[in-house]
Amino acid sequence: MSGVRGRAADNGSVGGALVIIGAPGAGKSSVLEALGTLLELDGVAYGAIESEQLSRGWPLLGADDWIPQLAAIMALQRRAGRTLFLIAATTETAAELEGVVGALDADRVIVVCLSAPEEVVAARVEAREPDAWPGKQRLIEHAGVLAQSIPNIDGIDLVIDTDAREAQDVALEIREAIGPLLA
Repeated sequence: MSGVRGRAADNGSVGGALVIIGAPGAGKSSVLEALGTLLELDGVAYGAIESEQLSRGWPLLGADDWIPQLAAIMALQRRAGRTLFLIAATTETAAELEGVVGALDADRVIVVCLSAPEEVVAARVEAREPDAWPGKQRLIEHAGVLAQSIPNIDGIDLVIDTDAREAQDVALEIREAIGPLLA
């Protein structure tokens, strides 16, 4: 891992953030939930956001629309006293990842990419999405493409393969890696 990125605290930024990225079907939601459980058991206060909820709807909002929403939510979360954040996001480019990291306005950020082979993410998406959804086949195909490209985005600190692994095991590995955020 290349380490914890620091940002100048010139806008009142506080605390730290973990950004979990990966293709659809890589395990972001499951690992986010498992990691939240571990932190709660450890007595560590945090806020968790699945950024995909900000783009959800038809048509899907692009990053230029949902990233500013994430920044606004982060400001409200900080105002509520939260200082540690867990963010799941499907960032498709280095610019989108940079936008997410900037929206967090955190002093310290670690970016973890969850990866799995193309056929694994395709099978996971196939199993979880309803057959009646008209976008299912497009998402399966796009997930396969993203499974190849997202792990190569600049700005990732750690890549973890989720193939044949339980979310709890991946969450344990991430908890170990984010030690600097918890200090």
